Amino acid sequence: MGRFNAVLLGLFCSLAAALPAAAEDRYVPYSGIIHGTEGAEPVELRIRNETNRPMSCTASLAHWYSDVIGTERPGGTLGVTLWHDPGTGVLNLMNTGDARMPIEAIWCGRVEELHATRDRVALPFAAGPAPDVIERVCRDGPAGRLSCDGADG
Repeated sequence: MGRFNAVLLGLFCSLAAALPAAAEDRYVPYSGIIHGTEGAEPVELRIRNETNRPMSCTASLAHWYSDVIGTERPGGTLGVTLWHDPGTGVLNLMNTGDARMPIEAIWCGRVEELHATRDRVALPFAAGPAPDVIERVCRDGPAGRLSCDGADG
């Protein structure tokens, strides 16, 4: 019985070693990535920091990724160009490889305690024409969190 187990173990190890190579031969990269801005409309997002501390804003992207949009001093305005797909309503950031990165949410909070103070910035996810500019303002809100809403409050 010992020799039989040794033969099975050897066979199993040989098959296990061959699996990664076989999987690599069949790998097909995700093909839903859209490159470039053709067919998308630029939308300028402006977020004004009306608090007395630096603020950082981060985009939550599809598939559990995030990207820091930027940091802004008190009284300053953070600006970034988003790309709107009028057919789907998706707002995208562009990465350095010219791929569209779909935005799920944008969050802004105080630099020194981002997660404890952050607030979600409302975005107009809608098919059809997009506004040229989206303006939001982040102010001190309840319970030490920011409150980020339309420029008119």
